[in-house]
Amino acid sequence: MKEASHVLQDSAAPAKTMPRSRIMLLVGERQVGKSVVCQKLTRLLRETSIAVSGLLTRRTGPHALEVTEIHTSARYPLTLPFDDTAGVALTHFRMDLQAMARSAAALEGAFPTQVFILDELGPLELELKQGWSHALQLLRRKRYTLALIVVRPELLVEAIWQLPISVYTVIRVTPQNRDALPASLYQIAYEWCAAPDAVPMPGSESAPHERDKKEVEH
Repeated sequence: MKEASHVLQDSAAPAKTMPRSRIMLLVGERQVGKSVVCQKLTRLLRETSIAVSGLLTRRTGPHALEVTEIHTSARYPLTLPFDDTAGVALTHFRMDLQAMARSAAALEGAFPTQVFILDELGPLELELKQGWSHALQLLRRKRYTLALIVVRPELLVEAIWQLPISVYTVIRVTPQNRDALPASLYQIAYEWCAAPDAVPMPGSESAPHERDKKEVEH
């Protein structure tokens, strides 16, 4: 049986109190703000020399999603009209197979990186082994310093079971901590990317320079 350790954070914890695990799982109820946390964290990281890559999703309608490739800035619809007959129907969305294939292929170009963000690993990946499930194989190669993966609470156990490592951190997003989380996660990412054993920025042999450190308010 796979053994794993985790810390469940119910508040935005300072970087120094967080255990160092290569993968963090961001969990929370539907529409609590997980995607917004990822978007704000991405913006903070882009203002420094830290390399950030991955896929972000944004809800654009009751049954519509848009995906952004962080490392290419490409943005396009991820879903079809809910009453369409094509694609894959999930509970609230009908996934566009061509868009899913395009974004899944983009994952290959997301590595090596320092911070990898994936929003999200859902039932399509963890239960049906479709969509962005290839991300689990890419994470096994460990060509990153920190990975932040969004997972629904009901899929947390399955996600943990399929993780390529045995040490991970679970962070719960709540209405009370969601505004402070991006800054806390930024501080964690900066500290870890500056560590001697961190994956260097692609095209560079060094970690982020101290002059690039941002001061952010918690």
